[in-house]
Amino acid sequence: MAKAKFNHARRITDTQDVNIKAVYPGTIISFNYSGVKVYDKKPLVLVLWNDYSNYKVHGINLNYLSEFKIKKLMKKLIKEDNTFAVQDQQGDYDDELPYRNMIRDPYLRLQLPTYKQNRGGNPLSKAEAVAQMDHLYESVLKKIVTKSDIYRTYIKSKMRTPKVVTYDIRGLVG
Repeated sequence: MAKAKFNHARRITDTQDVNIKAVYPGTIISFNYSGVKVYDKKPLVLVLWNDYSNYKVHGINLNYLSEFKIKKLMKKLIKEDNTFAVQDQQGDYDDELPYRNMIRDPYLRLQLPTYKQNRGGNPLSKAEAVAQMDHLYESVLKKIVTKSDIYRTYIKSKMRTPKVVTYDIRGLVG
């Protein structure tokens, strides 16, 4: 269990309701979470993998990191050739992805490997997306996640009122 919880409300600029199936890796979400031994009942999560077929969301709980550590994490992820993008599912969003156009307003998303995402003409296969996420985890995230105990797997049936969060990451990194 993490030793402390941090409040990042001042960095949240907008929220919008979302269906969990529409959440892609790199999206920051918030929701109410219930359970017997739950320390953080309203986590703020950077989604690493949405395993909606098994009703689970894997991610990093940002409430367990200070702003300084979030800044370090984001800089390392950006250094790995990922970029931030403001996604608008009405216009510039990839219409070939499953569960597309389920989020109305534009939101900020870190471009992490995503199943069926178009990368240079060919959609990413599930095996390739998993392999790329494993590489990202081993090369960037493992040391941070192990040291701070921030990796969590959330069960969909225990999640209530999920929201996509527009988090002011540019203010941290920019």
